[in-house]
Amino acid sequence: MSYIIKKQKLFGSYKQIKETCARNGYELPSLLKNYPIPNELDITIEDYSPKTKFNGNTDQEELKEFLKMYPEFSDIAIDLNDEQLEVVTYDGDKFLSVEAGPGAGKTRVLIEKVNYMVNELGVDPETLLIITFSTKAAEELQERLAEGDLLKSDVQKMHISTIHAFCGRILEENGKVGLNLISDDAGEKNLLFIGKHMEELGFVKEAYMSNSEIPNIADKYNEYCSFDVDIDKLIDYIEKTRPISEEYVTFVRDYMEKNDGKYPYDEVKENDEFKKSKYNAKYLQIAKSYPIYEEILKREKAIDFAHMQKNALEIAQQEDFKTQFTNILIDEFQDTDPMQMALFEELMKTAETFTVVGDINQSIYGFRGSNTNPFTYLAKKYDDKFEFKSLPTNYRSTHEIIDISEDFIKHQRPEESALGKAKCGRQIHNNTYYMVNNFNTARGKGKESVAVEAENILRIIKYLIDKKKINKLSDIGILFRSVKPSSSKCVGPLLEKLEENNIDVEIKTNDLLDKDEIKSVLTLFYHLVSDDDPHKIFFNSWERDWLNLRAYADQILFKLSEETKEILYNLQSKFEEEVVKTENQIWLRDHKSGGKQSFEKVVQDRPEEMLIEIFDSVTRPILSNENLLEYGITNEDDLEFFRKLNDLKDSLYAEDVKYYERPTVSEVYLKLLTDVTGFLTEDEVLSNEEEINNLSQITSSLQTFVDVRYERDIRGAFWFIYRVIGNHSAFKEDKKDAIQIMTIHGSKGLEFPVVIIPSFKKDTFPKKFINPEEKDWINMGPVYFTPYDCLSYPKYDEEFGLELSHDMEEERVIYVGMTRAEDVLILSSLVDNVNPELVSALESGEFENLPKGPARIESAINENLDACRFIDIDDIHIDAIPRKPDEEDNSYCIDLSFTALENYNNCPFRYKLANQIGFSITEKQEIDEGIFVHKALEIINKEIINNDNVFIGNDTVVEIITDLFEKSNEELHEEDPVEYEKQLNEIIENVVYYYDNYGRDLKILDSEYPFYLKDKNYALKGVVDLIYEIDGNLGIIDYKNTRLEDKYEDKFKKQLHLYVLALRDQNQEYEGKEISKLQVYAIKSQKMKDIDIDEAYIEELKCELERVAKNIHDDNFESCKCDDCKYCKYKNICKQQF
Repeated sequence: MSYIIKKQKLFGSYKQIKETCARNGYELPSLLKNYPIPNELDITIEDYSPKTKFNGNTDQEELKEFLKMYPEFSDIAIDLNDEQLEVVTYDGDKFLSVEAGPGAGKTRVLIEKVNYMVNELGVDPETLLIITFSTKAAEELQERLAEGDLLKSDVQKMHISTIHAFCGRILEENGKVGLNLISDDAGEKNLLFIGKHMEELGFVKEAYMSNSEIPNIADKYNEYCSFDVDIDKLIDYIEKTRPISEEYVTFVRDYMEKNDGKYPYDEVKENDEFKKSKYNAKYLQIAKSYPIYEEILKREKAIDFAHMQKNALEIAQQEDFKTQFTNILIDEFQDTDPMQMALFEELMKTAETFTVVGDINQSIYGFRGSNTNPFTYLAKKYDDKFEFKSLPTNYRSTHEIIDISEDFIKHQRPEESALGKAKCGRQIHNNTYYMVNNFNTARGKGKESVAVEAENILRIIKYLIDKKKINKLSDIGILFRSVKPSSSKCVGPLLEKLEENNIDVEIKTNDLLDKDEIKSVLTLFYHLVSDDDPHKIFFNSWERDWLNLRAYADQILFKLSEETKEILYNLQSKFEEEVVKTENQIWLRDHKSGGKQSFEKVVQDRPEEMLIEIFDSVTRPILSNENLLEYGITNEDDLEFFRKLNDLKDSLYAEDVKYYERPTVSEVYLKLLTDVTGFLTEDEVLSNEEEINNLSQITSSLQTFVDVRYERDIRGAFWFIYRVIGNHSAFKEDKKDAIQIMTIHGSKGLEFPVVIIPSFKKDTFPKKFINPEEKDWINMGPVYFTPYDCLSYPKYDEEFGLELSHDMEEERVIYVGMTRAEDVLILSSLVDNVNPELVSALESGEFENLPKGPARIESAINENLDACRFIDIDDIHIDAIPRKPDEEDNSYCIDLSFTALENYNNCPFRYKLANQIGFSITEKQEIDEGIFVHKALEIINKEIINNDNVFIGNDTVVEIITDLFEKSNEELHEEDPVEYEKQLNEIIENVVYYYDNYGRDLKILDSEYPFYLKDKNYALKGVVDLIYEIDGNLGIIDYKNTRLEDKYEDKFKKQLHLYVLALRDQNQEYEGKEISKLQVYAIKSQKMKDIDIDEAYIEELKCELERVAKNIHDDNFESCKCDDCKYCKYKNICKQQF
């Protein structure tokens, strides 16, 4: 091991180190004595005549001895192995490619390399670009760099982000400002955007696609963009190979014209030729609509992730493209897709240093486009431009875990790879383990087999707990290929068994809809949007399953009386019985026997003509105020509940209320929880964390809907929730200790002392290859195959072919799972009808010929049979490695912003709802307008910056505002054009006045500048509206869409002084410049106000931040009376209303 000096840490401790050595008669270690220390930091110690040197034959050993004797100085150096040291200190003429195996300290090396480049090589931090795989990884890297050996100001000058965020910066710096990003992690915004334009995109008539099919469209658009499709060639291919019959087209058009645009699902379903034409028509229209989609993006100044990359690449390929980033580091390089590679190649042209780090054996995101080996690509195309190094030493796992995982994956490692067989950095030995479970292939027995595997895993877990083989439950990670019950049959039974045994588990599944409070509120929401037609014939999946009168009876947000519940249950049962009885009567007119036996089967399977006849004869119960009395409901509280619910419904569709004056979807949602049910109270919020957090998730989806569609479209909002809620996970309280169950993809980057990987099974895990060229449907989803010669970038590694590429990725998924294990690895397989062989192996003690699962798993186990032990579930023996218990960590860090700080100070309960739980409510128009004006000013200011700080002219300002206002106010434009023009003209007048009188001649340095101040117990985040230069110093302007009134002065003062506190802490890229002017500009007053800088007040703010952070950590959230109570959006929830 070798040490690298941490420059800033050494400088901070140098005086104490020298004094310590002098006091104890030691000579400074050579590495420290010879380090270039600034004169002002060096000290002269009188009568310092050291007599003793630290032990060691080398400078490195000498420093090691010093640090051992004086551990208080251990942070002045970091020890690295030889390979790590080579990577960190590499300063050659070539670029650098680093293949890093699992547990090799990749992130640590990356951090130290950045430190070394800035502190030792003098690289300008403003030239550093660091690309990470996720936003979370970028934030963690930035935080670790800032807390390490670099000045915070230097870290802030770097660009550390995901590739998408970097592409966004390229676009913005090249004039593409004000773009509306319609992609998010959940994919919901993109679905809404496409859904908004379905008719324009041509998904009508014979190519009709329902909202539930929008994800298929979005996936194909993403593929077309990411792989640069030749759309004309694709359309030509589809038209030649996928005929659409004229008979189908004519039939569908005639039917839809006669039936109010309704698509003839049943008729098409019964005709095989029509079904083929239906598929082909959609296939063709998706391709034809793609250019239309791109035009809509341009027209609406919107962009998705794929087009963000594509547009950034097009800019980078221009001859005059310039970038400040000449020192580039790419983390997780194995996950690079072809378009990203093309962008990186453009950056390489002007780069001084270019470093890529990753592990191709951990490339498991082929479904996102990362499907070729970028390291091999570099080795073959740029062999003379790159130095190829590796980090092969695994400090995570035992020898045996390394051996079996290496034997499993070694056949994949290409000859060009710099990464050889992994070395063990821990020098610890321990067995690995495998379990073989019998899978009974007899019909109907498979489910039992999986349940037995779950029982066996439970027994292993209980053994580990009872025998104290683990310190805590979270030492165990159980990693599945998928945690969806439909994919991994073992998950459900295992969770049930763990719960039965009171063993805590942490797992993220899409189970929000399973929660009673969610079904309860969606029942009420549906009441508001449902048709009151007593003879309706179509029932959605929720109605067929649970959304009926019983859902009202089972309501937990408002408890109905037992008498009312019984009436509702009886009404629903009687209705369903009548439906089945009527269906049987109609069926038996033409058949001797048969007929459906359940309501669900009737509404799901019978053709429309029969359903019309059935429901013409049967009346569906409708819960109108009048009907409730007829049904015999007499409980006054129950009747009042339904009256409130029906009154709310009536108010939403009142003809005398203009559309844009109706309540927003989130206001309606809040009314359901407060005015109608009375459920959402302060006591409930503070005592029922799980239910309240689950209910708040609906508000997040409603906010997403509002961002893209219309804030008062109640029906649209409900059906959006209907489509997306299946992708949401219920709130899980953070358990101090619980077994971690997750997907292997979700485990990437994590590690566990014990790893169990269940359910290896031939053709299932790893998944069997299905050729998309040969199948229209795979895993119950349409393929809409794109021929590979229609794509500019390869979708698979052409050296291996499509099938082998798929199989190799499946193996890499397993390899990633194996290499999460630190001490114990347990592999569990399901093998068809293996019981006879199991009995024989147990009797003989010979396991070599025992089938052990899929071929590659079996081969890896057999190659390591001496150290890979069979688990006899009736006589379990598992060796574990003793570990010191983790020390309890009582530290905390609370994320704060100015708004969060004000929310807490004004009312801790408001903070709890708005900032901690995230219970979103669409803001009032005044605040909406404020957000709009801020956005307009941001775009205008960035256009000025891009125009070399020359004002862009009032005409351009007006054009920007008009375009942005039109996108944000479509409803108002349609409903009340006069009011629309009035509001638009007022905003234009105010903004133009600002630039004419204040903003035109400013030297703008930054607009909407993000800051981050990290202290021990809090992290202050925010955005400064405008930073400008004045007489060599900095000025700050904060925009307010209010009138300038004295009552706001304290708030303005606090906000601006928080900005000063944050910017001073980091100095950002404005190091050496004083902040000399603080100003607030009130848009509606058309006035600028100066705020004096108060140094004592800044110190008070530091104390306030610390106090608020502690109160939040201590869960102090009771409401309090404040000046804002009357206007608070949560006023109907808290106790202060009484």
